[in-house]
Amino acid sequence: MPMNKKSVLSLTAAAFAALAIPMFAQMPGAAMKQVVGVAEVEEVANVQSRRYTGQVVAQAEVNVVSRVSGEILKLGFNDGDYVKKGQMLYTIEKTQYEAAVKQAEATIAECKARLEYAQSTYDRNQMLYEVNATSKDTMENTKSALDAMRAELAAAEAGLVTAQYNLDHTTITAAIDGQAGVTNFTAGNYITPSSGTMLSIIQMKPIRVRFAMSTGDFLSGYGNLAALESEGQVSLKLADGSEYADGGRIEFLNNEANVKTDAVQVYASFPNADLKLIPGSTVTVTLSKKSAEKMPAVPPSAVMHDAKDSFVYVLTEGNKVERRMVELGDMTKTHQLIKSGVKAGEKVVSQGTHKVMPGDEVVPAEEKK
Repeated sequence: MPMNKKSVLSLTAAAFAALAIPMFAQMPGAAMKQVVGVAEVEEVANVQSRRYTGQVVAQAEVNVVSRVSGEILKLGFNDGDYVKKGQMLYTIEKTQYEAAVKQAEATIAECKARLEYAQSTYDRNQMLYEVNATSKDTMENTKSALDAMRAELAAAEAGLVTAQYNLDHTTITAAIDGQAGVTNFTAGNYITPSSGTMLSIIQMKPIRVRFAMSTGDFLSGYGNLAALESEGQVSLKLADGSEYADGGRIEFLNNEANVKTDAVQVYASFPNADLKLIPGSTVTVTLSKKSAEKMPAVPPSAVMHDAKDSFVYVLTEGNKVERRMVELGDMTKTHQLIKSGVKAGEKVVSQGTHKVMPGDEVVPAEEKK
């Protein structure tokens, strides 16, 4: 009997199914091996670091004031200049102070002449007194006159010191190297010692960064100031998020901790050659150790957690998956440090951890570094 098209298709499908059942049944085991990403356990330096908020502070700041009165004749800087120690900043009219010096010098010369005469009179009366040719009262009067002239000379010499001091301070110089601010007085202004601050100069190179460190961090990480100075290294992140190029060194600790926060102020010094560190600005401080022990480390993606513990999947002989409990250490930018549970050279599943179970055999695909 001739078969229609529908009957032919049904027979073909049935025949294919009959053939397919034996073919799949012959496949042993049934599950295929999963391809997973694998990373080798590395040894990474355990650089312990902590971050703090810091403030840039100057090592020295000088408020320039006048010690004499007079008209400002000249300025030796522009606002914002970087000035050197000893550089002339202001010149004050000095005529009256030069005259005062000359007057003091003349007074000293007069006193010396009068002292010489008083000394001569005393010496003459001393000889007369020894031969009973003058009275004791006369002798005492000449002695008193001699002592008075010595006192007058000393006062005149003190007057010269004061006059010279005032004359010297008609030229005002920079006490430190630093950056000048904006002057409060320009040429032509009359100033006095009570006029107040004329100019502020801030030392910019080197400069300090101050940050508060808990006494717990200090004691557990370093133990004493000598260890902090020798082992601590400081880096900065600026307000715009950029990393500051130059590293700093720990300079000293403040001499007491804050009773409310149990934190101590730490001061670090930076060269600040590029003048990017501006006094009063805020920075992020990273404090870490220069030397550190090496520890096993894995990619963070290799670490899994359950309700109680942390673990990784380690590949054993034959690429079998073994669940291994681990004790976690610190994190770096690229690795999770492991205190115990794995060792360098072992391989762990770093990608595809959700696809495998302990005891599975897998096909490892090495991660690209």
